[in-house]
Amino acid sequence: MKLLLMERFQRDLAALSPQERSRCFELLINLPKTMGAPHAHSGLGIRKLHASGIYEARVGLALRVVFALRSDQAIFVRVGSHEDVRKYLASL
Repeated sequence: MKLLLMERFQRDLAALSPQERSRCFELLINLPKTMGAPHAHSGLGIRKLHASGIYEARVGLALRVVFALRSDQAIFVRVGSHEDVRKYLASL
């Protein structure tokens, strides 16, 4: 699985604390090997948000990573709070 980090995702990531960035990178590293194993990805708090293949994963209590799955790619689009995710979904 290829990982594609969209420009907005990179800006969101740069605004985080070093500890939050580290947790996001852990998610990026672990996502490809866990997507085919439902019991493994449930530990990452992954859930489908939109019929078009948009997902979120929890990174701690207040932080979410939004990504899309397309064939052999995971496209990371946003990092933010629950409210940020809600606003992103409303823009689709």
